[in-house]
Amino acid sequence: MVRILFLPILLVSVSIANAAVKPGENILINGSFDSEDQDGLAFWEKSGVNVSSSRTGGPGNSGVLVFSNPEGKKGVRSNCRQRGQRLVAGETYKMSATIKTRGFKSPHCGVIIHDNGWRKEYGIKSFPENTNGWQHVEQTFELGPSPNDVYGVAIFAIDYVGEIQITQVKLEAISAGALAKSSPSRILTEQTRPRLVAMQPLLNAIPLSNPKLTFHFFGKTERALGEYDFVSTIDGNKVRKQRLAPKRNTLDLSGLAAGDHRLDVAIVERASQTEVFRISHVITLKEFPKVDTSAHRRLNNLVVEVLGKPLKATAAPQRFEFSTVRDGWVFIKVDAAKADPGLNVRVGTNDTVVTATTPRLEAFRELPRGNHSLTVSGAASGGKIVVRSIAEVFNYPACANSQVPQNGKYDWEFHRRHVFPAVTTLNGGNVPEANRPEVRRMGLKWLANVGTTNPKDAADLVARMSQSPGMTKPYYDGFTADEQFFSSPAIVDYTEAVRLLKNPENRLIYTWIVGKPALPGIHTDFISASLNASKGRGRLLFEIYCHSRPNEQDATEYLNDRLIDTMKRLEEYYPNARAGTGMILGNFNQIPIISLDVNPEVDYKYYLDMQLHIIATHPLFKDLATAGYWGSYYDDEELYRWSMRLLRHYCVEGNTEMLSKRYGYRYSPGHLSNCDFTDGLKGWTAEPAEAIQTGSFSGYGKGSQGRWGAQAGTGDTFCVFKRGERPATLTQTATGLTPGKVYTLQFVTADYKDMVARKVAPKKHRLRAILGDGAELIPEKSYVFVDQRNSGKKANDGWARINLHHVRFRATAPSVKITFTDDEAEPGTETALNYIMLKPYYED
Repeated sequence: MVRILFLPILLVSVSIANAAVKPGENILINGSFDSEDQDGLAFWEKSGVNVSSSRTGGPGNSGVLVFSNPEGKKGVRSNCRQRGQRLVAGETYKMSATIKTRGFKSPHCGVIIHDNGWRKEYGIKSFPENTNGWQHVEQTFELGPSPNDVYGVAIFAIDYVGEIQITQVKLEAISAGALAKSSPSRILTEQTRPRLVAMQPLLNAIPLSNPKLTFHFFGKTERALGEYDFVSTIDGNKVRKQRLAPKRNTLDLSGLAAGDHRLDVAIVERASQTEVFRISHVITLKEFPKVDTSAHRRLNNLVVEVLGKPLKATAAPQRFEFSTVRDGWVFIKVDAAKADPGLNVRVGTNDTVVTATTPRLEAFRELPRGNHSLTVSGAASGGKIVVRSIAEVFNYPACANSQVPQNGKYDWEFHRRHVFPAVTTLNGGNVPEANRPEVRRMGLKWLANVGTTNPKDAADLVARMSQSPGMTKPYYDGFTADEQFFSSPAIVDYTEAVRLLKNPENRLIYTWIVGKPALPGIHTDFISASLNASKGRGRLLFEIYCHSRPNEQDATEYLNDRLIDTMKRLEEYYPNARAGTGMILGNFNQIPIISLDVNPEVDYKYYLDMQLHIIATHPLFKDLATAGYWGSYYDDEELYRWSMRLLRHYCVEGNTEMLSKRYGYRYSPGHLSNCDFTDGLKGWTAEPAEAIQTGSFSGYGKGSQGRWGAQAGTGDTFCVFKRGERPATLTQTATGLTPGKVYTLQFVTADYKDMVARKVAPKKHRLRAILGDGAELIPEKSYVFVDQRNSGKKANDGWARINLHHVRFRATAPSVKITFTDDEAEPGTETALNYIMLKPYYED
């Protein structure tokens, strides 16, 4: 249960307005992890399944944060963060904590301050393995620069074993400049500020049949709560004064006419009549039609079939009725053996959605909840008419090409073939001007994207959003605000800005959000403002970008945390929030640009299927508003096509069985082993042995290959071919292949000398793969991409440029010997090899 949390120990006297702190004052909030909940971490954002806390486990029965991995599982990472500290570069600070460790080891851990982007870190960067009781640790340091002078704090441990308990975490300003200009996060004052948050129903969807609107109270009043009133004013006339309730305050709107009204709600101290809080909303009362759902057939969480009737073989008009229980998208299809020349499907009186020339004889439309008519004419061959109520299906970006040209163009024609059969809403990118009218004819939406990070204040955000093409250009339907973080104080500015933004055309405002809600009050207010934007058509788009895990069980646990627990937490903060929420998955896998496909022995197609399967079948996601992907232009062409096919499978067709089953895909195909050389040369045969050695280089997997989000060290191990007088070979036999199926062998090479010298010198590497008997090479689908980027953020960044090798072949036997050789290389050349991936190729 979500509860309001007041921590008297935290209500220190801070002068945020003057941006000054006192000597010895803790700039952090709740450094002792005090909580009213058994596992509460108020004011902190935690990540990782091995993170817990105790209210009384620390010295003197203080709270304590615990990272624990006594089983020694590999790849465990945990962190706990705060953001938004206003600090001063060049000044001196001290970080301290009280810790207790038992068998604790980690190659990268600490209690640190990091810059905006976490490129630099300062503070405590190591811990003893065993402290044998509580031990005080501290580190004084000079702070380096950060964009906008904004910093964050992180308590973290990566690839650790054992256990560490942490409490009394403290950040102090030491130098005169630090004392004068630093300030703690304003989340502290915002969290205790009294407020009323609109909860149920949405402000612009109040039914006349039950005209009640509920507000929840959050914060702390100066006097006892019973000395305050909840005062509401409608259209300038006082309607009701009632005693302020500690949580739920319900406003009865009986007698109001249908339509828009201005509602002001306030918290007023009864004795002095002083207002301590006021907010104004535009509310809408509506009469919602009764809907008969007896003919509805639920297919999965995202799809309900609302009409499925046979068509008579006649050119005469045939009229049908169907209903929808929510505002949203429908999929309309004529299922017929052929397209009769005179075919015409019309929704209502004048919206023709399907004709004989409509691709696949199907269309998407956005319709209000209620009852609808549909007329089919010219169906001389008969068939079936199908209408399904579906979730919004989202894809970012539109018509934007890959940086790897061998993928081909992701242009309008690509979208016609692969994207439009599955997607209702486009975001970002650049639809060609000539095709923009067609977006309208197809009934689709196109949203611009506007940056909303690191604002100066709410006014700054309002200016950015007001000037966005999504608000000014006629070919857009609105914009996505990119992006908010539950752990950032700027979420307060965004909440205010969304309410201040003038939106006379009621364009769509969708909000990208990272993390999970953790602060009742501030975060509840943010959720309410985001969902009530655009008169209740706003969306919260959760960024659920999941890197692959070493095995399927690990992946399942990880997805339970990222997907299921996120939705569970959201529903605790704002019941039925899923009706306005999007789960936007990451499908980017393009080495070396940015890739979630970080484990070469995993088939990411199956892993993406796992994610959408959870959304389509787990009860928490029933009637989810939106599902889709971010990052499609960072896909290779296979995964882009597969991603869209998955959206079609679950979000349009309404399936509940994994699509991978149809194609025989598995999480771990198992055709090759030890593909990143994490276990030396095990499974490989090197000839001559002295010419091939294993090695590692810290950061290579992330910096050179673009493996994103994985545990530290992923991709940093490899083998090195050292070309001598004669070439070397490295061989392994791939097994478990299905004759007749097409496969892709992918691997990455780098110049080892460039790597260790941190030299940027793009070139083609003379290391290749030779396929033995049992494989037919498909040369026109095979290529080598040479990463030649050396501009912008990549300019002389010190990471060796890689080659990405794709070898496409058709299996003619269950096994094939794969041999890597440097026979074309010059003597003295040293070439690193890893990320060897062999998986079935998706053909459509």
